[in-house]
Amino acid sequence: MKNCLTSLAVLLVCFSSAAQSKKIYFPYFELIGLDKNGELQYSASRLAKTYIESNHNIHVMLPDHDGQTYLEKESISASIQAATEVEATMVMTGEIHSLNGSFIVALSVYDAKSGEKKWSDMMKGVTSADLDPLLSRLGRTFMSTTKARDDIEVGEVTQYEQQGVELQQIKANHYFGFMVGGNALIGDRTLSGFGLVYTFDANTVLFHVNTDFYFSSERNDEPSLTVYPEQLASFNMGVIYPLSRKRMTWFLQGGMDYSGVYADVVDVGHRSISGVGVLVGGGYLLNRNSTVNLRIHSALHLPTYRVDGTYYPSLRFGLTTSISK
Repeated sequence: MKNCLTSLAVLLVCFSSAAQSKKIYFPYFELIGLDKNGELQYSASRLAKTYIESNHNIHVMLPDHDGQTYLEKESISASIQAATEVEATMVMTGEIHSLNGSFIVALSVYDAKSGEKKWSDMMKGVTSADLDPLLSRLGRTFMSTTKARDDIEVGEVTQYEQQGVELQQIKANHYFGFMVGGNALIGDRTLSGFGLVYTFDANTVLFHVNTDFYFSSERNDEPSLTVYPEQLASFNMGVIYPLSRKRMTWFLQGGMDYSGVYADVVDVGHRSISGVGVLVGGGYLLNRNSTVNLRIHSALHLPTYRVDGTYYPSLRFGLTTSISK
């Protein structure tokens, strides 16, 4: 019984330690492009503290402030020293910018021992009325992987977002290109091919439309082969998802196609069958931000049709060169 009580006490102490809130030292917002208004600096910093503490198990520690005097920005080394003195494990810095009629609120968090940046985020607004929803959303997503711009609740849409400024800045690029490659029919033969490609780069993903044609110059010299595919034409469209924002990147792709097989069928003659199919694959994209880019790609093609009872899934592969419009 005594051992059980001792173990329980240890667990309670551990739980109590884990439940203690993290301490973050915050030496007030720096105002940039604004009058050095001590009241605005004080009220904005206190509001940020309130939003962070109400959403997280975190205690934000502010230096003494009379609410009237503007406090100049501390160096990060001075903030780390002050954080150590109050036993805070992290330091938060904040800035409120006014630039060309826009408000920009930025927060960053540093480790008080190493000085390493642990987190940062920012939000934009166009009027002083946007300041409250900006701080509310930054407080809610504080120290998380969710960006404040993506965490919108009813009543928190800013004037900046209502204007659709970000959407107006998105630029899409159009590319026309040519593909050379092959179509390896699983369990059978490989057809050579070429195609025309249109690609629409919409910043986050790329959309493409292809017209491909695969063929073989060989004839059926093996009587044991009941069905001998000779040609395949395909019209397909799909989505390419780059795995990074770099100019050279791996990507995943998927899409649908409408294709047809032209085959030599023993005792029947030539026959064509067509239908829809699914494409799933990936590849590597080179020089995405150039007027000329290159894609090395392969995809598994799963058709929904059969040629005289024979099913022809295949692995399509190719090299696509695209030139911007």
